[in-house]
Amino acid sequence: MDQRTRTEKIFERVQADKLVKLSDLSSEFGVSMPTIRKDIDELQRLGHVERTHGNVRLKSAQSDAPRATPGATILPTSAEKALIGRKAASLIANGDAVILDCGATTTELAKNLLERQNLRIVTNALNIAILLGAEPSNRVMLTGGIFKAETIAVSGEKASTFFEGMFVDKLFLAAGGVAMESGISYPDFIDLHVKRAMIDAAKTVYLLADSKKFGKREFATFGAMDRIDYLITDDGLDAEFANWVANLGIKIIYA
Repeated sequence: MDQRTRTEKIFERVQADKLVKLSDLSSEFGVSMPTIRKDIDELQRLGHVERTHGNVRLKSAQSDAPRATPGATILPTSAEKALIGRKAASLIANGDAVILDCGATTTELAKNLLERQNLRIVTNALNIAILLGAEPSNRVMLTGGIFKAETIAVSGEKASTFFEGMFVDKLFLAAGGVAMESGISYPDFIDLHVKRAMIDAAKTVYLLADSKKFGKREFATFGAMDRIDYLITDDGLDAEFANWVANLGIKIIYA
């Protein structure tokens, strides 16, 4: 088991039990105490847990709010993201089957679905799965994959295989950046596998991107603007980008 996978599983164990002995983790994962301490130090650096007297526990802010998740408070948000999330949520009705990508804006979307029922939700975001799974009538499916602490989500080829043979009506897709020369882009190449699989599994694709994302190009170029049906953005979108998007045949929904 590589370190990233072990660290992810340790975090899941601490989330479940709230307080765990380091010695128990050492035995459970078959590694030395110094190795476990190194894993815990990484989770502590990310702000997820704290170590105390031979134990590890969730940080108090997380344990005080069981329906919330790290991503609900840690992921950077803004007034524009909140508006986009609220607008996107208005397009989801009780009983819908949807794919929700990870990210701050899709987290804002999820916050506005707390009163919905009987949703079938597929997501790669741990925080969204926990948030919406609190409603008993919802069926939430979480992909596997490589844990990415910065988005509280999983990604990579393993996450993409989860979508094989799947079909939903709506996908709400996040973006790292959107540029005319490169289309949609993301911070990491491993993100591209799961984004492509999400798009292939959806009838209608909604891209959620605030105006600050336009003209920005991240490390891994995805393109894929020809696969987008709707853009949900804020009214700060520059006219040049708005015309470019419209000329691609994408309908713009302003939050």
